[in-house]
Amino acid sequence: MAKILVADDEPEIIELCTETLKRIQHTVIPAWTGPRTLELMRQEMPDLVILDVMLPGMDGYTVQLKIAEDPQLRSIPIIVLTALSPAKELFDKFKQVKGFLTKPFVPNELNDLVNTILGT
Repeated sequence: MAKILVADDEPEIIELCTETLKRIQHTVIPAWTGPRTLELMRQEMPDLVILDVMLPGMDGYTVQLKIAEDPQLRSIPIIVLTALSPAKELFDKFKQVKGFLTKPFVPNELNDLVNTILGT
């Protein structure tokens, strides 16, 4: 199935996403910082990125700005994951942002959103 990069600084969230997505046959690549997220995106070229807003080293909004500027990365769809629901407005202008999840979320919400975006 798909290769999905999960960028979050909370190990519990990465673990929840990993277990949830593996159940539906996806491969998960974890990233704990903003700079590592960009590095892994370039190395792995995932099919989808789940991007937390609050990341150490570089916040998710800055990561998204860099993704949008990079011709190699800007076609990769993004799901923004945040506990800050007002952050949605900041990301609305990016066409590669295909969905939002607000923490805490139910695993089925993640599955449904991933399946919708990937067309599976």
